[in-house]
Amino acid sequence: MGKIIRLDNLKTEPPDVLTSTGSGGLFSTGYLHDEPALAAVDDDETPRFALTSRKHGVEIGTSESSETVRPGSNYRMVGVVTDKRVLLLVGDDDGDRRFAIPHVDIDQVAGDHSLGHGQITFRRCGETEWRIHCGKQGIVDLTAYLSHASQAWVRVENILDEVKRMLVTATEQRDQGDYEQALATVLEAGDRLDVAGETATEFGPPGDTNALEDRVTTVQERHIATLTEVRRSRARRAVDTGEQHWRENDFEAAYDAYEAARAEYNEIFSLPTEDIPELTDIRAEQDRLDTVIEDLKQSPLHTAAAADNEAVAAEDSAVAADHWAEALEAYRDVLELDWGADERRFAGDPKRVRDRLGTVAENLVTARRTVATDAMEAGDWYADASQPDAALAEYKTAKAAFETALVDARDCYPDATDHLEAELDAVEQRLSRAKARLDEGPVDVDDRFDGTETAPDVDITTADERSPSATDTTDRSDTETGSTDPKIDPTGHGGS
Repeated sequence: MGKIIRLDNLKTEPPDVLTSTGSGGLFSTGYLHDEPALAAVDDDETPRFALTSRKHGVEIGTSESSETVRPGSNYRMVGVVTDKRVLLLVGDDDGDRRFAIPHVDIDQVAGDHSLGHGQITFRRCGETEWRIHCGKQGIVDLTAYLSHASQAWVRVENILDEVKRMLVTATEQRDQGDYEQALATVLEAGDRLDVAGETATEFGPPGDTNALEDRVTTVQERHIATLTEVRRSRARRAVDTGEQHWRENDFEAAYDAYEAARAEYNEIFSLPTEDIPELTDIRAEQDRLDTVIEDLKQSPLHTAAAADNEAVAAEDSAVAADHWAEALEAYRDVLELDWGADERRFAGDPKRVRDRLGTVAENLVTARRTVATDAMEAGDWYADASQPDAALAEYKTAKAAFETALVDARDCYPDATDHLEAELDAVEQRLSRAKARLDEGPVDVDDRFDGTETAPDVDITTADERSPSATDTTDRSDTETGSTDPKIDPTGHGGS
């Protein structure tokens, strides 16, 4: 006779059939010869059923041959059905014979209790047929469990094979630079893993882990590693994109790119951290990115302040004018950043920046006018010194400088346009007279000193006044929310 024992996860002491060895005597049947049946069970699997046979043992058949393995005299066949496989151990004086059939290889399970004893029959991979003799009591439950286990393992293993192929594909796509498709592939693999995980969880008793869940976990760890690699590559690419935009002073695009990188790092750290490879290095990359973003927030205002400081420090009016022009555009960029947004991302109080922008515009026009009037006065000197060639050259320089100043005034300081137009007209008259002298033609009367011209009432620096110098104490710090150090190199922050 044989038995079927439901083990209930071995919450109680396991039965002797799993823990004992040795042959039986006159009135008893022994167990196994070499070691207890429980010793054959791995740490990552849980016994669910034990089954025994005293005489019939196991029949193994194919279409071409068959074999019956019976226990030796005074020994037993002991079977252990775990959540991973079926273990069959047949005791004998010459040594136990051992067979292991994974659930994933089992199909067509059937139970028969019409005989004087019970019998479980199944095929392995559609070829070998196994008939295991056992008890009759409990054969329905055992057959149901084997059918359920086989179906669950086959379904999960098929999904896991699909997932592993997808992970290989995702890695290839990432290596080829197709980051979008790589992410889509690895996320789809994750969805398939979720299905496998649900099947594995349903396979075992509620609240208990089982070997099928462990199998899924192994692939989940690989999935997390691949997903981390893909997202890390996407983050690095976004950082490189942000760096390029920063070099081009496209601050908003740079910020968006860095934020995209930060989102990728955040996604990585939403994964189980114990499964993330190179966790410390990735965290260091994220910390560096946070520093870069903080620098970027200050960079537009720093750029404007740097040009502003250079203009103030310039000794030459032409050099100062160039820096004032840079500062004007930079301050305008600060104001235009996040235009219309509910919350500003970049440093700089808009009201204070606008106030400074007005001062910079006035200083720019003043410096341009100073360059023009200096050239015009030089032309006058050469004209009075009877050097018409030199006078003509200076007047041409003055005319171009007044035209440039007028363009700037119309753009950013319209109060000065009338005065500059009058001065441009005056220098054009001088230019005409200088050309006439060179051509020995009639020369108009020089009215520079007739005292009849009335200058427009405009608050603008006169020609003999210097542009703001390094001693200018204008306070520009109130335009900033952070450091005013202008020595920021926006190209110095790259992707990792």
